[in-house]
Amino acid sequence: MARVWITDGSVPVYSDTEKLAASHRAFLGLPAKYEGFVDPEVPRGSAAIRAELADDALFAEAEWCIEAESGLDPGALDGSSRVVLQGLIEGKWFNRLLGTRAWQPASLGNNLLAQGAGITTTLGALEDGTAAGEVRIEYTTVAGSTQVQSSTLADLRGENVTALLREVLLLHADLDAVDLGAAGERSAIVNEKHRLRASMLGGLPIPHRSKERLVRQALAERLNVPAGGVVTLTVRDGGGNVVGEAQLGLEP
Repeated sequence: MARVWITDGSVPVYSDTEKLAASHRAFLGLPAKYEGFVDPEVPRGSAAIRAELADDALFAEAEWCIEAESGLDPGALDGSSRVVLQGLIEGKWFNRLLGTRAWQPASLGNNLLAQGAGITTTLGALEDGTAAGEVRIEYTTVAGSTQVQSSTLADLRGENVTALLREVLLLHADLDAVDLGAAGERSAIVNEKHRLRASMLGGLPIPHRSKERLVRQALAERLNVPAGGVVTLTVRDGGGNVVGEAQLGLEP
């Protein structure tokens, strides 16, 4: 099992996370400080999870992680620092985000790292958007449609990755990987611009109210993973080579 920092970069501030000083620009250019928590037992390659509540509804996001097993020195990180990127499925029980400001009950224990060589690049290439690669997840929804979420390394441009990585590693020296959150509109259902705009109801977003509108709409559309369903993840480098794979199953 890997110890992985799971990052949230959305506008709502949660009650059960570590708050960071590192920030980025979220939807509409709103400044959002990063927050997150350590998931101490993240499997690699394949895993199966089971719903615990009668209304549990599993959704999945396509995210990037920076491998930290080789021992990155946070004090020496700069644009020339070489890092290895791998894909991660962040599983979320959307129903557990309703009526609360807690985040961990929705995400803790539902995450899966891809197995493979990953993509080696530099922090500078991530910051300026020149690194190439894609993480893509796919599953069949309860409604019977095919749901695809994806993120490219170019989506990490402007996300202040170096500051995020440095701060997390200073806080937690024993991590195996640092998740970078849902980067890009296509990485997560709740990042899709038309959904974010609809959640505002004609005004500026009130973070947790907007979050609940997003969640309720996705639940109403039955876009969650069905019991017995499998979420597949594939990571490809800039040449189209498969460098990471994972499968997360939802037990019946």
